[in-house]
Amino acid sequence: MRTRNTAIAAVFLVLPALSALPESVANAQPATAQSPSPQDVQAAKDHFEKGSNAFKANNFAEALTEFKASYGKVASPNSHLYIARCMRELGQLVDAYLEFEKVTAEAQTAGEKYAQTGETAKVEHDELKAKIALVSVNVTTPEVGATLTIGGKEVPQDRWGQPFPAMPGSVDVRLEAPGKPAATQSVTAGAGESKDATLAFATGPTDGGDGGDSGSGSGGSKMSGMRIGAFAAAGVGVAGFVTFAVAGSMSNSTFDKLKENCGNSPCPPAFAGDVDKGKTQQTVANVGLIIGAVGVAAGATLFVLSLRKKPAADADAAPPTALMIGPGSLGVRGSF
Repeated sequence: MRTRNTAIAAVFLVLPALSALPESVANAQPATAQSPSPQDVQAAKDHFEKGSNAFKANNFAEALTEFKASYGKVASPNSHLYIARCMRELGQLVDAYLEFEKVTAEAQTAGEKYAQTGETAKVEHDELKAKIALVSVNVTTPEVGATLTIGGKEVPQDRWGQPFPAMPGSVDVRLEAPGKPAATQSVTAGAGESKDATLAFATGPTDGGDGGDSGSGSGGSKMSGMRIGAFAAAGVGVAGFVTFAVAGSMSNSTFDKLKENCGNSPCPPAFAGDVDKGKTQQTVANVGLIIGAVGVAAGATLFVLSLRKKPAADADAAPPTALMIGPGSLGVRGSF
């Protein structure tokens, strides 16, 4: 942040420039613009003086209001410069960065009188680079009516692909257009850092419940709910088969030991605990087998259904796809 003495001195450097507001505005505005009235010029001077006093007193919120009022009466680059400075002092660094840019451009077309104002704005603009992040977003699928925001602030289309200011940290970038799912991405950038990002609208069909995939914000693919369910069911099925294998192995081991100790005769009461344990292990194995078979079959069915894309006119005529479970068999029946 610049020292208060420098800022205060700059106030008094600007005041003389406002003493000739009618001439300066005529130079700064296009030839077709109407020159401000004497009343507007006086009001601009009054608001500027109040803003200067508030700025010297470190009352930047009040100063900002006054400088905006002055600029509203007479669009002087000097009052515009102090609008940017007030934003900076209030911690509105992104807005201040953008305003300093506007002041520099404005001063270049306002005549030689404002050359120093433009140079000052450029210097203070560059000083802010150490306190903000700059994010460049390349839009690879531009659409009519699309809007791009970086850190919640809309980016003019002529600045797409160019560095745009944002507060340091996690910066959300978002691309939107009518009839398109928004493309989003998060970029982490520290103070003084520049980062690049690429956004594209999804080119595939959106997920309308028919099991198809839709593109993600960054151009990737997004699984449908049915596809996710297929993988989840398959995972349960695999877990069931693992349970079957482990519990079955433990059951076999238990019964092998009982056979070794008891032979073909019924085991004495001393081995009752081992017998119960073996039966429990066998039950767990059987349940795991059933869960595994049903889970894998259900996962396969859901996966096939997620690939199904059929016109609405044929949907009612098509027999449903169904999971078939019978004695010693598993299968999928239906029409695709």
